[in-house]
Amino acid sequence: MVRMNNGRRPRIVLATDSHDPSGLGAHMLTLGRALAPQFEIIVAAMAEGGGRGLLARAARHGLAVRQIDDTQDFGSWLARSGASLLHVHAGIGWEGHALAAAGKAAGLPVIRTEHLPYLLTDADQEAHFRAAIAEIDRMIVVSDASRQSFDGGRIDPAKLTVVRNGVLAGAPGMGRDEILADLGLTGRKILLTVARFSLQKDHATLIAAMSQIVADHPDVLLLLVGTGSELETVGALVAQLGLTQHVQFLGQRDDVAALMAAADLFVLPSRFEGLPLAVLEAMAAGLAVVATRIGGTLEALGDDHPHLVEPGDAAGLARNVIALLHDPLAARALGEAQQQRFLTDFQAERMAAETQAIYRQFLQSDSMQGHQFMDKTRIGFIGVGGIAHRHLDILAGFEDVELVAFADPDFGRAEDAARKFGARAFDNHKEMLEAQELDAVYICIPPFAHGEAERDVIARNIPFFVEKPVSLDIDLADELAALIAEKNLITGVGYHWRYLDTVEEARRILADNPAQLLSGYWLDQTPPPQWWWKADKSGGQMVEQTTHIIDLARYLVGDVTRVYGMASHKPRGDFPDLDVPTASTASLSFASGAIGNIGSTCILRWGHHVGLNIFADGLAIELTDHDIMVDVGAGRPVRRAEGDPVWHEDRDFVDAVRGGENRIRCPYHEAVETHRVALAVNQSAQSGQSISFAKS
Repeated sequence: MVRMNNGRRPRIVLATDSHDPSGLGAHMLTLGRALAPQFEIIVAAMAEGGGRGLLARAARHGLAVRQIDDTQDFGSWLARSGASLLHVHAGIGWEGHALAAAGKAAGLPVIRTEHLPYLLTDADQEAHFRAAIAEIDRMIVVSDASRQSFDGGRIDPAKLTVVRNGVLAGAPGMGRDEILADLGLTGRKILLTVARFSLQKDHATLIAAMSQIVADHPDVLLLLVGTGSELETVGALVAQLGLTQHVQFLGQRDDVAALMAAADLFVLPSRFEGLPLAVLEAMAAGLAVVATRIGGTLEALGDDHPHLVEPGDAAGLARNVIALLHDPLAARALGEAQQQRFLTDFQAERMAAETQAIYRQFLQSDSMQGHQFMDKTRIGFIGVGGIAHRHLDILAGFEDVELVAFADPDFGRAEDAARKFGARAFDNHKEMLEAQELDAVYICIPPFAHGEAERDVIARNIPFFVEKPVSLDIDLADELAALIAEKNLITGVGYHWRYLDTVEEARRILADNPAQLLSGYWLDQTPPPQWWWKADKSGGQMVEQTTHIIDLARYLVGDVTRVYGMASHKPRGDFPDLDVPTASTASLSFASGAIGNIGSTCILRWGHHVGLNIFADGLAIELTDHDIMVDVGAGRPVRRAEGDPVWHEDRDFVDAVRGGENRIRCPYHEAVETHRVALAVNQSAQSGQSISFAKS
């Protein structure tokens, strides 16, 4: 396994700016999956169109992904990504040059794979191609036939390497008869074509051949897999020739292996190819192929393949298909021979090994040894809802942090975050913790979901930051606090008010003039998540929101010794099944002798007021999450808070994880004490009795 100086695997970015990366995208996924044991692979593609679909497939295969919104954004990300090498994939000669330039500007070695032969004819495009190729470090072509098309001074031969395509053998999962029955195709002779609908693939010639094939085999059915610009034209031709009962358009499919297992023949009528992946997949499946005699296809099937025709020859295509349909034993023998050729020459592992050998030339060069990136703190997220993004946007700006993995039961939400930050996506945290090397974890999940995630993170000795409230059950919180103490883990909890500079100002003032009376409030609307409406999911407003004010009171005044809670509930038609209190109050006694009251309501339809009033000898302080008012009888001056408290909260956590001074203001055990008070308020409101706490 290749390792960098910091002991971690090199990070390889496989990138394309193609807007329709069909076969090219499949190649990138195969290469990425085959290289993943040796490298950290990130697949980068355009945010819209076919690129988005490629990113979704890559994420499902467990690869890290990064969307490309524009070249400037991609270049900025590359420069801070910790990437070791950029491998650009181009479907045609004018693609990929801006990405390659961004890679060179970021100081990276740049490899480019051309997936088609040289096709440029415009003089300006040719000049641009030659200039751009001169700047990259190596160009890969996917077949000898493609290499020959680049002769004639188009590229320095020393920069050009042939790495023939390879594919992973697919498993159909069912037997042929079962697949045919599942598809409703029992009793039909099945022809299969998997190709983008473009002029290059020349579906029109195949459709023209179908008239003769159907005349000879009335039970034949052609399945066309793919999408593209020529789809409507081909559909019209099918209708014009009266073939609608013999041709089905299947669109994009994830079950191509099953379709190949069900098919009798694979047909590819392309005018030109690099080295067609669909033909390799048919070979891997042992499915006989009829195709055109063109460079890349000929290289895949061999010079002695008996069923190759000239491009555009509909009659020849029909003759060869009919011959194999008449002789299924010959078709089976041909499929077996193709399969053996695949096993010998076209497996993905061979392609990955040859590509890796090219990478190593640049990863192990003297210049690359000096191109080491900062050893960054690798952070994963469990839960990628709204509050997570408050931290994500901050952490992404830290030069010493990498956001490398996201786990969420809503995989689409995890994938969206992964695409934004160049990370891996998971639908459960256990898989993430098993698969991804992490230095720290952020746990941003609803109150009812706590417990298992924390236990699993603690078991792996991973420092973690968790958003409040830390649980719905004080016994669970105490259990987790004990486990954390046993492991001496670094933790932080999201009581970010502690990081307001205005709160620090209040602490300094109160140090010489202690508080005697507090009056707090959280007067707000009902949040939209439906889990928040249910007491057994959120704990209610006192536990889920007003806990910030309870924590602020504890931070400024000290430990609470007794609470008395009251609550009321008013049904709300706009919020069916809402059962949390719609208004609640908490009377508090503090060890310092101070007393206070905190009220909250969610019955408004807007955010009205959130804050804490503190009264001492000749002093009144009002704190909100954005300002402070200090009244000593000479007016009511208000000062805005400076800085972002969440930024400081995140910065202190990361610094502690990295071995710096631990300035975390609310570690887990401290948050548990705030949580104990909030839960006691609810308990008191239900019982009608005050609750006292033992002095610590």
